[in-house]
Formats: sequence, C-alpha cells, structure tokens
Amino acid sequence: MTTPVLELQSLEITMPTPDGPRTLVHDCTLDVSLGESVGLVGESGSGKTLSVRAIAGLLPETFTTAGTIRVEGQDLASLDERGRRELRALRIGMAFQTPRAHLNPLRTIGDFLTEALVTVAGYTHDAAERHAIELLDEVGVPSPARRLRQRPAELSGGLLQRVMIASTLAMDPRLLLADEITTALDVTTQEEVMAVIGDLRRHRDLSLLFITHDLALAGAVCDRVVVMKQGRTIETLHGASMRADAREDYTRILMSASLDAVPMTPPAPAVAPDEPATAPEPLLRVEGLKKSFRVRAAHGRGHDILTAVDDVSFALAAGGSLGIVGESGSGKSTTARVICGLERADAGTVRVGGSDWSTPAGSGAERRTRAKTAQMVFQDPYQSLDRRQTVRQCLVEAIRVHRRDDDRAALSARVSALMESVHLDVALLDARPRSLSGGQRQRVAIARALAAEPRILVLDEAVSALDVTTQVEILSLLERIRLDTGVALLMITHDLTVIRRLCDEVVVMRDGRIEERGATGSVLDNPQAEYTRLLLDSIPGDGWVPQRRIPVRTTPIPTIGLDRPTKRRRR
Repeated sequence: MTTPVLELQSLEITMPTPDGPRTLVHDCTLDVSLGESVGLVGESGSGKTLSVRAIAGLLPETFTTAGTIRVEGQDLASLDERGRRELRALRIGMAFQTPRAHLNPLRTIGDFLTEALVTVAGYTHDAAERHAIELLDEVGVPSPARRLRQRPAELSGGLLQRVMIASTLAMDPRLLLADEITTALDVTTQEEVMAVIGDLRRHRDLSLLFITHDLALAGAVCDRVVVMKQGRTIETLHGASMRADAREDYTRILMSASLDAVPMTPPAPAVAPDEPATAPEPLLRVEGLKKSFRVRAAHGRGHDILTAVDDVSFALAAGGSLGIVGESGSGKSTTARVICGLERADAGTVRVGGSDWSTPAGSGAERRTRAKTAQMVFQDPYQSLDRRQTVRQCLVEAIRVHRRDDDRAALSARVSALMESVHLDVALLDARPRSLSGGQRQRVAIARALAAEPRILVLDEAVSALDVTTQVEILSLLERIRLDTGVALLMITHDLTVIRRLCDEVVVMRDGRIEERGATGSVLDNPQAEYTRLLLDSIPGDGWVPQRRIPVRTTPIPTIGLDRPTKRRRR
C-alpha cells in the first residue's frame, strides 16, 4: 500500500486555563490517501477545526499537542519552523470558513492571489496575474480580471469564499484542508465549487479533508466520513452508505437532526369567506426598489455600474414570515440593508408601519425609532458582537439605547428575561464572545436584537454557519419568538430547507430581480421558474452528484511542479 498523504494518530490538543490544562481534542485518528476525499463531521465544539489547524500548524502558541501528524510520511514534529512554512506553502492548502476574516481589507484580491506566486514560486508579476485570472475562472468567479482590482469589501461572501479556494489551488498542493468552505455559499455555487474540487481530485490526484456540518453533502462528495464527538473520532463510514452503516447513536442523532425531518411551519390561516375582502395594510411594503454600486473597471481607470437590486417589490404582514432566497450576488442582503437603513436606495419606496423609510432618518430620535422597529441579525455573530464586551454589557447597552429610564433592577430583570427568551443560562452573562460556541453567540445576537422589542426581525444568513442540530434549535427558537411576540421575520438565506422550515412565503431572486414568489409550499413543491428548479436540483440528497454548470475551460490551467526548486526573491 502507498503511504497516505495525511495520517493522524491519537492526536491530542490541550490549552492552558486558570484552572489548569484543558484537553480539547482527546483522540483523533484518521488518514487520507492520495486522491481520496475524507469528510470530518460533528457538532460545533467537537474538535474538527482544531484538528485541522494542528495539521496546518496554525494553533495558538500556548496550545500543546501530543500524538502523531504525518504529511506524505513526514512527521511534522521533526520539522523546524522553516520546514513547516515550506510545508504550508507547497504541499498543504487550507480554505477557511470565514474568508472575510482572513483577507486584508486594505489590499486587492489580486495582491492576495499573486503574493505567493511571486515570492515563493518565482512568477513574474504579469504571469502571476494571468494565472490568478485563470484560477478565478476555474472556480466560477465572474469577470475575474475585474475582481483582481477589487477589495474584499466589494465582494459578496460567496465570491470571497471562491477567491479563498482559488488561492489554495495556486501552489498546486497535494492536500487540501477545507474547513466549512460551503457554509457561506448558495446551493448552486456549492455544487459548482464541489464539482471543481472533484475535477481537481481526479486530474491532479488532490487529497481532500473536508470539514462540514452538512452530513448530506459529506455523504455525497466524500469517499469516507469520520464522525467526531467531544474531541474523539468515534466512527468511520463509507460516504455512499453511511446512513445504512452508522452504528453509533450520536451519528444517528446527527442524521435525524436534518431540517428536512422537521415539520414545516403551519401556513397562516386562510381568510374566511364572510370576512372583508380588503386585507390590512402590510407591516412592510417594498415597491420598485433599485440599488446600484460603482465598481472598479476591469481594465484601466474609471468605474462601471453594477445593478444589485432591480425593481424589487414585496410585502410582509405583521407577525408573518417571508424568506428571500437566491445565489450569492442576487441582491438579497442589499435589499435587507436598504430596508434597515444601512444602504440608501436609488429608486423605489420602503414603507414600514405606514411610515416612509425611503429617505434617510432626519434626526437621532428618528433613527432610534426606526432601529426600534426593525432589527437585523447578521451571519457571523463573532464579527457583529463587540469582543471586548461581556454578554451582560452587550444586552445592557442595547436596552439603554431604547429604554433610558430603566433603573438598575429593571435592567437586570430585562437582561435575565432576554437570556431566558433565547434559552441561554444566566451564568453566561459574564462570558465574552470568544468563550461561547457559535450557537450561543448567535443566540446572544438574537437577544440583543430583541432588546429593542422590534416589530420586524431581519435575519441575514443567521443560521448558515451553524451545525444542523444548532440550526434546528435556533429556527425553533425564532418560530416560538414569532408566535409569542408577534414579530415579523424577514429571512435572507441561500438555504431552501431553512425557508421551508420557517417561512410562510418565499421570494426567489436572481441578478437583482425577482424570479418567482408565493406560498413556500407551493413554490418549493411546484416551482414555475426554471431558476427555482435549478436551486432545488442543487440540494444534496440521495444519489446527488455535483455537476459543473459553468462551462469548463478548453485550455488547462498550468500547474506548478512540486518537485522543482522554487525561486525566492525579496520584495
């Protein structure tokens, strides 16, 4: 048998705490062969990401490891710092879950992609730029030449994730470590990216360690699936037959926690025939909304105009739930940001509770009134929460913005009530975001939004980064909050299963325009638009195989020989 590209034997990871060392990963054992795809699944906090960071040598300096990590037969413990850097540069590629946090906001995408090609591989700047354009084209980034001139803030989360994947392929690694790379991607982009990685595995003998909380996706694209629980690998299954082969109760629980297995939210009751024909005025009405941005031209100086939202109209009733779904760049988040006043529309109207929100608030009091009416929960709570604040400080600050006359006792009671409303233990009030799990941080973000007692809660990909069991908990929580308080939910997501689980109505967007709308069950069970059918066909399931829908290049992308010496030069 050939030597595995990656071997982990009884890996242990320990971190220091005031109460003594704490072991986070107890016994992680797995291997990945040449050209093989291995999935690593488990709930948040199971040790998946820590294990992968140990392979790449990216653990904090205070952490200690035990056990064995070998890459192509070489024990990482025997390498000095220079050897580890060369290993990361030439043989291991790593794509992270949150690309925006790993890209320098002041540098262009071109700088990010060409730096290693120039400084490590010895490319000229022009050759590195051409290769970067080819890599972006391979992973399905539109207008790749233009993207090289843009900065991270000008790209959507899905495009940034594809940029991150392209960067990992630049040095033609033998092993790709992919840490939740599809959580920020819509289903069609997810399918495209996984199909690209599948092609690379076949054509370059690329080995893949794929960390994910999506068991359906892992089973569809991985040869084997390794299950982790509380820092230990407890079971290894064949991807194609993992549902039938699972022996551990924990694995079965993960599989049974699928959103598809949870009943859909009951539809709103129909209007009785003897009731008045005129429906009450919606709480939120958007009509003819348009928003464009100036973006860098692909070549030379100047700017082009990108239309992000084009003639979008919809309504949301008080206490209702509406989902907006579509690919990255379809205009979903821009629409939400315009509604909440974070962007200004070029045309169209936004009316909330009968008030015109189409123009910016004229005073601080009006801004607070609008914020009290509509609150937004973002995709990544670790970035939207202040890392210096405790949970208590975060909630108290949010309460005081809208209820300045509360005394200390009233504040304390309100904070406790908010924690109870999102099912968090009050013992976490003195914790900071870094010590909370992803699900706990998202609950804190929801509690902070509820502190204003809003009438509309806008959720921008609020569950996409969470494992499936935590997703079920958060969605059940949001459904209960809606029924208890009457708050209307506007859910922005790329996940159709989330829409089916939570929303009464759905709007499907593509390239800034609405493709289809209607009752959730009607649209998802009997779609009329070809684009909606494409979204549904891209959802992983039994027998699903990712297909490339963007035309494949006719000329191969040049690869970097792993065995030839690289040129090094100083900047």
